[in-house]
Formats: sequence, structure tokens, C-alpha cells
Amino acid sequence: MAAIYNTLVMNETNTKIPALIFIYPEAFSDEKIKEDLEDIQANNFDLQILKRDSGAFASFEWIIPTAFGAYILKPYFDSFLSEAGKDHYTFLKKGLTKLIDKGKKYKLSLITSDQTPDKLSKTYSQSLVVSIDFQTIDGRHLRMLFDNNLAFSDWQNGLDQVLTLFEANYTSFPDDILTHELERLKIKQHRMVYVIINADTKELEFRDDSKMFEKYK
Repeated sequence: MAAIYNTLVMNETNTKIPALIFIYPEAFSDEKIKEDLEDIQANNFDLQILKRDSGAFASFEWIIPTAFGAYILKPYFDSFLSEAGKDHYTFLKKGLTKLIDKGKKYKLSLITSDQTPDKLSKTYSQSLVVSIDFQTIDGRHLRMLFDNNLAFSDWQNGLDQVLTLFEANYTSFPDDILTHELERLKIKQHRMVYVIINADTKELEFRDDSKMFEKYK
């Protein structure tokens, strides 16, 4: 997570890590952003909004930043688990639902150079429009991806599953399901963990970069 903090959060005048970061394309209007996040902002949570410039990336599809995104960091979970934060959890789910809805409203595709026409995966089906990143209580970094072949209701149910896992992670660590699952998979602490929704069972799957490459090579 250190690289994310340095890139997205910290600068010369601000070293405080926010609880929530929402990311929008540079061209997205401030009025629409305000409309999306009005409930979260009205409750005075520590929110940072960033606009991401589009550009060229040399990487696998699941590593390339999506157009819309959110980072739900440890300070948020520390706050919402208090009584004062319970209501705010409802507002967060509402805001995230509006965010992932962008993945159904907008379409993006990747273009390769003439020198590398076969670089893109022929089977990659995760959205290039939206993703959500989470930080576990012990500092792991998980990125939730959303399969374009699934219905929006599947995305919503998957998000509910993830939020339930993270609530337990912050209240029951190290005896929570998420911690045990990552230990079972032997994913190293420093590695990004990708969360995808199984197209058949609609249950969550956890993969590191090597497992993502095996699935989408």
C-alpha cells in the first residue's frame, strides 16, 4: 500500500492518509461527482476525491488503473466500526453502488501498438471502467474487479460479500474468513490480491498476479 499512499495521497503539504479515496476521470464534471458523493460528504467523513488523467500503460489488463475507482482504507474501517460510523456505512454502500454502476453505463477498450497486436488477453472480461481497492487490518491490498459478463445485481451481491468480509476482518482478526482464505492460498503479504466474482457460482475468488495470468493468458 505504500506506493498507493505516495502516489495518490501524500504530497509535500499533506501526509495524512484519508479514510476514503474516490477516483474519477479527469473529464468528469464536478457537479456529477458531487451528486454521486453527496451523502458521504454530508456526513463529514475523511474523503479525498482525485481525478485521473488518461494515458498509456504498459501492463496486464488487471493492473491498469480503471477509469473510476475507490480506495477504502484502514482509517475508514476504524471509524465506521464505532457507533458513530454505523449510519455512514449505509452511505458508503450507496456511494459505491453509484460508482460501480458506471461500469454498466460506460464502455472502454484497450488499444495496442502496431508492434504488439497480440499483447491483450483474448479472454479478459473484467471491467476496465471501475474497480474498488480495500486495505485489510494487517495492511494487505485487495482490488475488487467486476466481470462485464455478469449482471449488475451480481456486482452488487459481490460487493456486499466483500464488505461483509472486511467488517469481520476488522472485528475478528486474525480469526476471520478473509484472513484464513488468504493464508490458505499462500498469497504473500506484499502481493496485490485480486477479488473476482465466479461467473458460475457468483461466489468470490481471490487471485494474485500469477493466478490472474493463468486465467487470462
